[in-house]
Amino acid sequence: MAEAKGPATKPVSNRDFDFFYQGLADGALLVQQCDGCGALRCPPGPSCPECRSFAWTALPLGGTGRIFSYTVHHHPPLAGFATPLPVALVEMDEAIRMIGPMDDTPPDRLHVGARVATRFVERDGVAGFRFVLADA
Repeated sequence: MAEAKGPATKPVSNRDFDFFYQGLADGALLVQQCDGCGALRCPPGPSCPECRSFAWTALPLGGTGRIFSYTVHHHPPLAGFATPLPVALVEMDEAIRMIGPMDDTPPDRLHVGARVATRFVERDGVAGFRFVLADA
């Protein structure tokens, strides 16, 4: 796991998100899969928006996908990140979208459809992830 820059904001612990952060600490990108209808959901929540079931299982994703959309954040500064900060909405290969930072990626290299992979990082003892261009 690579070390990210700057201080980390500690995630708030709750039963809907704890599995996600534990997965990051273990080097896995997890989403909720509804036990009732099989729908995937991210961000996590207490019930399925499709069938309203409260039962779910943590599903590990393969960690690869394509940029669906992106933006480049310039201001205000964000703790632990340098600007400009590319942030991508990625259509994962499992057909669910996730948003994540792409720090250390030159903004002029980003384009819709670019293949990305997941890189796990740790900052101040807090596990996280970044998307990186798959050819980088």
